[in-house]
Amino acid sequence: MSRGQHRAAGLIAGAVAGGLLLLTPATAWAGPAGAAAPGAGVSVVGTVASVRAADSSLVVTRAYRFRDSRPKTVRFTVTAGTAVVVNGSAAGLGAVRAGMPVAVTGTQTGATTVATKVVARR
Repeated sequence: MSRGQHRAAGLIAGAVAGGLLLLTPATAWAGPAGAAAPGAGVSVVGTVASVRAADSSLVVTRAYRFRDSRPKTVRFTVTAGTAVVVNGSAAGLGAVRAGMPVAVTGTQTGATTVATKVVARR
C-alpha cells in the first residue's frame, strides 16, 4: 500500500470512528454501462487535486483505482449546505488545500455532483 493509500485508509477510519462520514454503495461515474440514478449517492476518498473558491468547486483524485473503470478525478460543486470539516473542526472551503487527504460524499444529478460533506486532514 502506498503512503497516499495509508493516509486515505486512516482518514476513512478516523472519519467513520468520529461519525463524520456517511458511506454509501455508490458510484462517481455516470455512463451508459452504469448510469447513476438521479440524486444517486456518491462517495470518493482520495487527495484534493484542486480547489476553486471562485466557482465553488473541488476536484478529488480517487485513491483506489485497481481495475476500476470510473474516472480518476471527480469534480464536486460545493454549496452553502455542504458541511466542510478539516482536522475534526468545522471549516469553510477556503481551508481545504490541494494535496490534502479527503473523503467527500454527495449526490449526482446528471453531470453535476454536489458535495454534501467534505472531510479533510492536513
